[in-house]
Amino acid sequence: MNMKKGDQFYATYSKQTYQIAGKWGGNWVLAPVNKDNDDCLIYMTEEIEELVNNRKWLREAGCAQ
Repeated sequence: MNMKKGDQFYATYSKQTYQIAGKWGGNWVLAPVNKDNDDCLIYMTEEIEELVNNRKWLREAGCAQ
């Protein structure tokens, strides 16, 4: 899966949208789009792929597949 800074994912379990802010230690850092949420997420590429494949995260339109 190709991912880049700015790509967005919708977490179906929390109803929150997260945007890739960059990388830290080789892992992806995702920041919430909702200004009321300050909790960032850190995942490996494989973990993000699994979340998308299991439909726990939905890739937002406009993101490269």
